[in-house]
Amino acid sequence: MLYINQQKSELQAATLAELAERLALPPQGVALVLDRQLLPRALWAQTPLSTAQDHHIEIFQLVAGG
Repeated sequence: MLYINQQKSELQAATLAELAERLALPPQGVALVLDRQLLPRALWAQTPLSTAQDHHIEIFQLVAGG
């Protein structure tokens, strides 16, 4: 089961990169934390999301303004 920003999600993806694509995340200004570990975008395609265990993902998006 995936938990995204502390909410149970029905989305399924083989990798973190695939999940980001399914969520339509922008190509820049986004950080993903998987199970309390910040992962650089370069590792997203290599980071599997196993269906055999729960994964907790937090999405952080850069916001500019005042």
